[in-house]
Amino acid sequence: MQTKTPKLSLKSYLDFATLLRSYRGDHEQNRIFALTHKSFVTDPIRRLLLWGKEHRFKVSFSSDTDHYLKHLSVITSFLALFALIFGFLVGLGLLSYSGEAPVNVIYYLFVAAFLPLLSLFLSLLSMMSKGMFFHFFTLLFPLHWIEKLLELIPRQHKNVMVEIPPNLLKWMFLDRLQRFSLLFSMGLLMALLGVVVVKDIAFGWSSTLNVSAEEFHALLQMIALPWQAWIPSAVPSLELVEMSHYFRLGEHLNSEMIHHADKLGAWWKFLAMSTLVYAVLLRLLFWLLVRYGYRKVLQKSFLGLEGVETILREFDTPFVSTESPKEEQHLEIVPETNEQVSEDIRTTYHDVLGWNFSDEEILLANDSKEIRAKKLFSVGGSHTFTEDEAIAHQVTQTLLLYVKSWEPPTMDFVDFLEMLIENEKVTSIEIYPLGTVGRYYESDEKDIAVWKRKIQGLKSKKVWVIDA
Repeated sequence: MQTKTPKLSLKSYLDFATLLRSYRGDHEQNRIFALTHKSFVTDPIRRLLLWGKEHRFKVSFSSDTDHYLKHLSVITSFLALFALIFGFLVGLGLLSYSGEAPVNVIYYLFVAAFLPLLSLFLSLLSMMSKGMFFHFFTLLFPLHWIEKLLELIPRQHKNVMVEIPPNLLKWMFLDRLQRFSLLFSMGLLMALLGVVVVKDIAFGWSSTLNVSAEEFHALLQMIALPWQAWIPSAVPSLELVEMSHYFRLGEHLNSEMIHHADKLGAWWKFLAMSTLVYAVLLRLLFWLLVRYGYRKVLQKSFLGLEGVETILREFDTPFVSTESPKEEQHLEIVPETNEQVSEDIRTTYHDVLGWNFSDEEILLANDSKEIRAKKLFSVGGSHTFTEDEAIAHQVTQTLLLYVKSWEPPTMDFVDFLEMLIENEKVTSIEIYPLGTVGRYYESDEKDIAVWKRKIQGLKSKKVWVIDA
């Protein structure tokens, strides 16, 4: 079963940064973690998040982060609802119709198409700018001033325990800006569709500029380019443009507009498509782009946290001593003995067992000694005799058996070793006494001597002691 890991989010970023300020583990622990989670070797972020999840309990987290995230969530929800309602109310205001004069489509197009395009352009400049240029562009957005006002509301926790990088704050602002703008446009579209359904509205157009009906129709065709091929009815005809042109002089309508009043409502399709394309769909696509950029910046900020580089290096660096564990000794001529002792160790074994070792400790020992094995077995210690017996009958070929050099051989160990010897599928048993991890497994000579004498007493040609 694949290990479930938390996803990278602002919360997991802040929690992980808080953890790093108090705990970073050591090489031994981090290497053991990497060896037991090899499936995440190609995804450093998932490895780090899972590492943080496993060690979270070691740190007493401050409530500042939770208060900040809760405050941010409340403000975001409030502004989202406000943007939707405000867009709906603005739409009702633009579409207010008393019967004395038609609704000017230019007003509506200005809010539904021109302002969203201008906002997208400013957002794009903000994405590409940094420092003072970005702060200048944010001053042009109402969201900046709304958030400044909301910051004046007193609350118990105003600061986050971990400082958020300025670049990440920038993309957080841009993300919220696109979200609120999208909701505003959706409210505007809802108002248009709702008013059209419940009321009979006459649309028209009027401008102080000397714009002819032909010129205005050409502009509308340009605006309708994205949909005119597949929804031609949502493009105003030249005839409709001519008959809906009105003048406010004297505050009365000409008789021709009154005569064609039933046709002036056909503008709603064009206005609805303009809102849908330029204010909703285009904003949605841009928001997805901003979300992608935000995720990339969040990942970069996460990997740039102080201490992350060290942890990743310890994940990938084998736990070996940089110095030779034994001092070089001069060649000494000793009397020939019949001890089955080897100073060489293989690099590959079919099975590796660890007497009173955990699976993680066996992995770390293999990693330190650069040993590869097809199967690992933890025996002795808390394991029952039945469990050890089953493993003794399961192993085959040449096997390596780790033991703790400072622990003398017990009767339980000797019984298990005899079961291995009796296993006909086992051709050779290499016992490797290991010292402590802090000494990079270096063993004392007196401890090795105890193991040599014990193994020699078994008088089995299968069993060897490694004195590397």
